[in-house]
Amino acid sequence: MKDVSLDEVVYFPSLRTQPAELLGLCELDRARKRRMLPLLTLTPTPRMPALVDFRHAARQAEEVMRSLPYLVDLGRAPSEHAAAWRQLVDPAQGFRLWREFVQDHPGALPGVQAPDGANPRAVAQQAVDIEREFGLAVFRLRGAVPLTSGVELALDQLDAPGRALVVLDFGTERDWLLGCAGNARDLVLRWRARWPELRVVVMGNSFPSAAQAVGRAPTGEFPRSGRLALLERELHRRVGASARVAYGDHGAVHVPSEPGAEWPPGLVRIDYSRQGEWRFERRLRSTVDEASQEAASAIVSGARGFGERGLWGEEAFQEAANGRAFARGREEWTAVRVNLHLATQVDEMLAEAAAYTRAPCTAGSPSSC
Repeated sequence: MKDVSLDEVVYFPSLRTQPAELLGLCELDRARKRRMLPLLTLTPTPRMPALVDFRHAARQAEEVMRSLPYLVDLGRAPSEHAAAWRQLVDPAQGFRLWREFVQDHPGALPGVQAPDGANPRAVAQQAVDIEREFGLAVFRLRGAVPLTSGVELALDQLDAPGRALVVLDFGTERDWLLGCAGNARDLVLRWRARWPELRVVVMGNSFPSAAQAVGRAPTGEFPRSGRLALLERELHRRVGASARVAYGDHGAVHVPSEPGAEWPPGLVRIDYSRQGEWRFERRLRSTVDEASQEAASAIVSGARGFGERGLWGEEAFQEAANGRAFARGREEWTAVRVNLHLATQVDEMLAEAAAYTRAPCTAGSPSSC
């Protein structure tokens, strides 16, 4: 059994093994990585053959985390390599192939797989085997009203439910995210009454699906600037904050309604999260470098103390603001945003945890005292 402790973990970000997301995570300092448990979805690419691609993604995750613990998951069946995905989620012998696949990567913890149509007893046996072999069984429930019977069946069969973690992932719809708080609170209260040592994470993503339409446009369509509250932080607070649940979110935002892969020449979008909100800047100029410099300058000048934490993402912003060519496309700025977002959530959740330690009744929900 692996020795896995969540006592020092304050943040559970959901990421994919995409190049930009891995780069942003890779460039995060080790001290902050120790305070998080990333949930990394192995994301295949169409360039590589079948199961080899899942192995490649797993190796990339291992290299980025450098022996620190992290969770690996398969997500839903991909359109590419569906046969390889089905092979890994074969329920035979408690999903033995999936468990053996993850065992090859030090630091990796397998998420409990529950594909559509899987026998709940096979899923429960998988959770029991994962608890025995890895020391931590992690369940991820998705959607506004998740089905919980299978997870509850599995929790009843674990040797120690305190070695389980349930992630309530309420998805990426800003409009309904806060409406999930009541259901989450009810689930947590019910589970805690039944399994007092069970750990629960609430997560979501509130970045809007039409970010380019939000904000102000003082000189026409561009530039656009704006600020938006991170509703996932408010969701966490409404469920009970650190007094009751742990915090997670989708650490990389890919806005579906942004321009396609080929952006108009000279268009740059950059985002920055700090103090419970997103700040975003859009610029359309004659060149990408010019747009990057103007957008980055707006971020740097508008954020008090920017650069004082010595983060890789902050250095990238400052280089762009000073006129040095840095980002030439969406992927580069995505990596910067991921790096800064991860660091910020760790720092702010550490501050919240410290506040709760000093005064638990004021830091969380009064009903938790």
